Amino acid sequence: MSSKETLLIWTAFSGLAGALLTQLMTGLFSFINDRRKCKQDLKNQFRNKKIEIGENFYFMNGEVMAMIQKNIAYWKNRTDSRSKKSLTILNKEMEKLNSLSEKINAENWKYNLVSIYYELPFQVDEIWAANKKTQKYYLAVIDMSEQIKQLPSTEQEPLYKEYNTLVFNLCSHYEWLYSRMQANMIAVKKALLDGNV
Repeated sequence: MSSKETLLIWTAFSGLAGALLTQLMTGLFSFINDRRKCKQDLKNQFRNKKIEIGENFYFMNGEVMAMIQKNIAYWKNRTDSRSKKSLTILNKEMEKLNSLSEKINAENWKYNLVSIYYELPFQVDEIWAANKKTQKYYLAVIDMSEQIKQLPSTEQEPLYKEYNTLVFNLCSHYEWLYSRMQANMIAVKKALLDGNV
């Protein structure tokens, strides 16, 4: 083989190697770029979901806290001397509050996801325990109320002190629950405003 032919073969192989190397580098850069875009898309989706969950939590928690405040006001008002008409109005307000509570609970799946996305001081297991305690206090008040209604008016007076103590315990628990829920709202709000999403 002559040096001219060898040079021609080496030139052809060099061109082929250059083309292969160019294709390989283009594919590698394309793969890296696609992978980076995919990671960025996942980050954006996560961030958007976290913001959505946080905003939903903030709204739902605010509604629940408003209901707690109304419950406190209801029970504090109920312990005062009231006419039957004013008690009927208070009871109607509580029925509205309970129906709103049922509506909120039916739409609360996003509310339940908040602990996946945010560090909360008042955790889900604590909330469940607090709800059980709330129910216990609430039922004790209702039971005592019914017990008082069953007695003749002359025998009711001694039970009012116990009834008022039960209402006080219920309201104190509601106030504690309110402050714990407020701590959760502050944590989520801080994360949203600080851009930790």
